Amino acid sequence: MAGELTPEEALELQRALDQDPGLQQLLKALGGIAESSPRGVSPMEERQLMEKGLRQLRQRAAGLHVVGLPSELPAGGAVDRGGTVLRLEGRTLRSRSLRWSAAAAIVLLGTIGGYLYTARQPRKEIPVAYRELAAKYGTRSYVELPDGSQLWLNAGSKVRYAEGFASGVRELTLEGEAFFDIKHDPGQPFIIHTHGLDVKVLGTSLNVRAYAGDSVVETTLIQGKAQIELRDPQEEPIVLRPGEKVTLRSAAGEGEVQHPGQATAGTQSPPAFSRHAVTTDSTYKTIIETSWVEDKLVFRNKPFREVAAQLERWYNIRFHFANQDYLNDKLTGYFKDQPIKNVMDGLQLSLGFHYEIAGDSILIK
Repeated sequence: MAGELTPEEALELQRALDQDPGLQQLLKALGGIAESSPRGVSPMEERQLMEKGLRQLRQRAAGLHVVGLPSELPAGGAVDRGGTVLRLEGRTLRSRSLRWSAAAAIVLLGTIGGYLYTARQPRKEIPVAYRELAAKYGTRSYVELPDGSQLWLNAGSKVRYAEGFASGVRELTLEGEAFFDIKHDPGQPFIIHTHGLDVKVLGTSLNVRAYAGDSVVETTLIQGKAQIELRDPQEEPIVLRPGEKVTLRSAAGEGEVQHPGQATAGTQSPPAFSRHAVTTDSTYKTIIETSWVEDKLVFRNKPFREVAAQLERWYNIRFHFANQDYLNDKLTGYFKDQPIKNVMDGLQLSLGFHYEIAGDSILIK
């Protein structure tokens, strides 16, 4: 069936088929299976199944003494090989070696036929168990992943991955912000899925910020190798360098990355992405993008609306702005292990607003 018989083997098989009508029916049935379109079986898998059948055949026939056909036989004559006599009578070859060869052919065809029949049956879907890790508002968490990689989750974030990376691929889905210290495995990249894009990494330390409600997705590479892959196949991957942050701005925060030339009606389209160097802040002695891993709340020249969103997740509170004028005012601050009142007092000194705290809500007046 694979087209690999030698001329002598083909002659022997043909004569065995002439001698055994049952073998003819078996070969015809297997031929029909081979010509049909496999369901869920790739050519490589089919080839592997056939090779497995051949290996089993060799194991079963390892103890048999089989004498092959000579390249030439005298018409109507006989050849003696090692005590086995091959006789040619018309189109029927009668010999002990033929009986062994015919038996081996039946074993081979039966084995391959069984594997092909089984492979072509509809595959049962094996349910995959998923694990979800979440850090609620007001908390941060750390976990070691099944492959040995380390993961820190910021407040209001969650990841989801197959239990034990059962699919054979190191990948997870992130909503929110996380810092990764990926265990190096050049043969198995680590893929982080977020809304609108994927981040593919090897042995790497990086921070990914992709909250569902935010219009910006930030990927900060501390060391190693990483690249951002957009969902549009026409877009080239964005390769990150160590000590670099790549920012992508999505349309209306819905997770669709806005590309060059895609202008929203009445607005100017922002660039697809921008690059920024990342260094240790000279004043606060920390990398701002990853300072949350050290329980430090740091922001520099950030609009109040973004600071408020960060504080909501950090302290599990809700902001309400009675005075919208403060939303775009820029703020800079550094806090570590401070209650929300101390933070608000510091921000109040910077912008001069008034505020009230009532339960888990803060009103800016």
